[in-house]
Amino acid sequence: MFRFFPLILLLSFSQPSWADRFQGRTFTITDGRSDKSKPAPMIIALHGFLGTPKSMKSKTSFDKLASQNGLLVAYMSGVKRRWNDGRTPGSTIDDVGYVRAFIQKQVSQNRADARAIFIAGHSNGGGMALRMACDVPNLIAGISVVATKVAQNYTCSRGQSVPAIFIYGTEDPVSPHKGRPAGSRLGATLSASESIALWSKRNKCNKVGKTQIIDLRDDQTKAIVKRYAGCKAALQYIEIEGHGHAWPGAGPRLQRLQGPATQEIDAARASWRFFKSL
Repeated sequence: MFRFFPLILLLSFSQPSWADRFQGRTFTITDGRSDKSKPAPMIIALHGFLGTPKSMKSKTSFDKLASQNGLLVAYMSGVKRRWNDGRTPGSTIDDVGYVRAFIQKQVSQNRADARAIFIAGHSNGGGMALRMACDVPNLIAGISVVATKVAQNYTCSRGQSVPAIFIYGTEDPVSPHKGRPAGSRLGATLSASESIALWSKRNKCNKVGKTQIIDLRDDQTKAIVKRYAGCKAALQYIEIEGHGHAWPGAGPRLQRLQGPATQEIDAARASWRFFKSL
């Protein structure tokens, strides 16, 4: 029995995660803090439609980033595996209130730094990140929106500036680059260019500043990183030519459902680099 102890000890330190329930919903937290008495930046990772905390955890590299940078990462779950991101006006599910209460609990327990709460969402989870930035902007230090465009029927009346990074694939079959038309089963959306233009105006940016092209892998994709200049709140846009709907960097996916997948960038790492720069 003794000879297995070092392995058990190593595993316990390499996987600082635990699952729990909050207001009836499951969540998982990965705690990368070396000093548990001090609060740390927290990234809330929101799954896409029909996703789970487990699926979001497994397909992203947020856990590795947590251990490398002393972060908290919270993987949360929507009711019936979806988020009320505002595209369905008749929905009574208060996901904004739920996420807000969760954040407040982590802050009150001295885990999360109230000045460094970030939200990273994939697909429907990205839509929820957009809604949180609209409804409770003073609570959020920055958002990362992956593979979803701004919903046409959800308007943000206040439109307060919030730092944001958007990551879109040009070959996305679920959330098309040109947007979804009125009457779409998944809800009408703006196009990629319209979504970015809206946020450029909202964040009071003057122009596109530095542009970087990343094309290091032989995978028929190319990432174009655009950093906007003169902004009241930072804005970055990564357009991935040839990429589909999958979380960038997650590895091969069923192309029939999500389109081709890039290995040029890791969306989790790109998100954290942006958050860290704020």
